Amino acid sequence: MLTQFLEAFLKSSSWEVADNINLHSILQSSLWDVKSVSTEELIFRGVLLYILIGKVGSRKGVMISAIAFGVYHWFSYGVIGNVMPMIFVFIGTGLMGYGWAWAFAKTKSIMLPFGLHLGWNFTYNTIFSKGPLGEMLLISHGGSELGDWASLLNFLSGLVIVPLIILAYVHLFVREKGETTSQ
Repeated sequence: MLTQFLEAFLKSSSWEVADNINLHSILQSSLWDVKSVSTEELIFRGVLLYILIGKVGSRKGVMISAIAFGVYHWFSYGVIGNVMPMIFVFIGTGLMGYGWAWAFAKTKSIMLPFGLHLGWNFTYNTIFSKGPLGEMLLISHGGSELGDWASLLNFLSGLVIVPLIILAYVHLFVREKGETTSQ
């Protein structure tokens, strides 16, 4: 949400409930989010990372999984051949993939990465209408196009700030499986 509110601030726009929104659309979008997240989590954390941790260890496995996740999004975002978008997509989705892979490695469970990933996709796609499904719950209204620096700041907020929040959360609040707290 931070990135969406930053965008609205920079553009002097507002978020409004879409005129054509209905419960069926929200449920369809939510189901799409669950299916896409389930598929990606099962592939990148449930299979790839699980195997990599056993073969090369957690650190290397998390890194390889994150790289694969970033590369995969070149295809899902349709940016193959466009160098700058490829770099930005790789960094943003790779960092997110790193956070989710790290959460998997620490907890030995797919549940936390699934929840974090679903929370992000649902907020991005369904609440703020930023994904491939078009207008959903909220749409940006009014404002002006962003200039070079404001556009870069807005883009970097989603590319770097959100993944850093995920990484900080995993670092500060997620305990290794079997780790105990001292009281």
